[in-house]
Amino acid sequence: MVRAGQPGAGGRGLLLRQLGPGRAGPRHHRARHRRARRGPPAGRLAAGRLRAGRRRPVHRGGGRDRRGADAGRRGRSVPAAAQAPLRQVILHRPGDSPVHRLAPQAKIVAAVVAVLCVVATPREAFWAFGFYLLALVAVWAVARVPPGWFAARSVIELPFVLLALALPFTGAGERVDVLGVPVSVEGALAGWNILAKGTLGLLTSLTLAATTAPHDVLLGLRRLRVPAVLVTIATLMLRYVEVIAAEARRMRVARVSRGDDPRFLWQLGATARGVGALFIRSYERGERVHLAMVSRGWTGRAPGDEVRAPLPERSAPALVVERLAYAYPDGHQALFGIDLTVRRGERVAVLGPNGAGKTTFALHLNGVLGGGSGRVEVAGLPVDAANLREIRRRVGVVFQDPDDQLFMPTVRQDVAFGPTNFGLRGAELDRRVDEALAAVGMTAFADRSPLHLSGGQRRRVALAGVLACDPEVLVLDEPSANLEPVARRELAEVLLRLDRTTLMVTHDLPYALQLCPRSVLVDGGVVVADRPTRELLADAELLARHRLELPFGFRLD
Repeated sequence: MVRAGQPGAGGRGLLLRQLGPGRAGPRHHRARHRRARRGPPAGRLAAGRLRAGRRRPVHRGGGRDRRGADAGRRGRSVPAAAQAPLRQVILHRPGDSPVHRLAPQAKIVAAVVAVLCVVATPREAFWAFGFYLLALVAVWAVARVPPGWFAARSVIELPFVLLALALPFTGAGERVDVLGVPVSVEGALAGWNILAKGTLGLLTSLTLAATTAPHDVLLGLRRLRVPAVLVTIATLMLRYVEVIAAEARRMRVARVSRGDDPRFLWQLGATARGVGALFIRSYERGERVHLAMVSRGWTGRAPGDEVRAPLPERSAPALVVERLAYAYPDGHQALFGIDLTVRRGERVAVLGPNGAGKTTFALHLNGVLGGGSGRVEVAGLPVDAANLREIRRRVGVVFQDPDDQLFMPTVRQDVAFGPTNFGLRGAELDRRVDEALAAVGMTAFADRSPLHLSGGQRRRVALAGVLACDPEVLVLDEPSANLEPVARRELAEVLLRLDRTTLMVTHDLPYALQLCPRSVLVDGGVVVADRPTRELLADAELLARHRLELPFGFRLD
């Protein structure tokens, strides 16, 4: 479970952009800017490869807002020997061939039928396996995908190849001499069976991936009436393979920057430890993703019709929290008795140091966490098991790391995730999605993959996904974390336009002053101060006692 202040719960940065070792000087920079205006050669857009001796930005498919988060951002060059492991492995090759234009559901059916035929073919039918391979090569030729592309991505099969090569020497049964070495006939046939069928199955899958974009694969599955839960699982797998791969690349770059060189065997230990750390990060992210899904109404069951709980009187406060205490299953006590009342339309900042219990408190407002003592009410409706569906409609939580919240193939699909869970369909669903995207200024990016957005853009899309549920109360967990100044300002402008009761959990004291007239200071699992924001921030002694301080040079007057 993610705790307030836990390192694993922090936001992630943008994908690192690498530059090869290049030349310096005004003439070189002018030439580079001219090349940037013209755009890179088409053949180099998707590969994202580092080339020694060239000072050219790596372009990743889909493009980023280079006027925003990527403007002027450059990574350090790395040794040429260490560049190869950092290259991004891309499975989809955009193109306009007849194979690319074929309907995705037709390609999925063809791939499944081909794999079934390969599996059902007797291992002694050597000619049949040759025919299957020739058919694949013909498809590659039509799709204009070189065989070398498939060979480079077939390395994953290496353990099975080694097993197949070992079976002739370790298998039982009749043996024959081959160059003076006894070879098991049954073992040789078994090894051939694994090698032929495994290779053809892998190449068939790679052919589908090379000619079909990930979101088209999911579209094809839906058109084939695959159960929605299986499509959701496939969606999450595709999305988080990309996210975890990006984390692995960032970890690898960090090791290279501190002298790691993959050419040396004695550094395999560092690689192994990195894989272990990546596994732990993946596990923690999986928990955070689950929390984000639950907060937007996901239950694991098919959504029913939209039925609202009886509305309380408008005079009820937006939030009432009394004596809220909570301990995690491992015994860690995070909250010791929170008391807070928020009126409708208020914008309140929740301030406090790391580990104060701010995020734990925020997750109780949406019913994501529960089981402690005390009382929480949202607009007069108790937060309990009987009201969870309505509570999660009324209280929207925007998580600190947008990658925990953006798990669908496109921006539009992700924004539609919450309203769909609450039973919206058709024109009303489309209206909600369009209005939410317009509210955060992301309409033009509706069909873009969230992975191809800048940090500020992903933050706004995460906000749109919550706004589409039409919540009465908006809870923001560290909304300005890891944002550059321009993205930070743009997000503030969006938040100031929203007519919602807002609770903002943040360490960013100037941001709290800009957005929230009222602030509460939480430390040790209790509220220690509740004042107008300017008055609270002016109390330097209070801030110092609770490990908070204004940025250097910041003045309240």
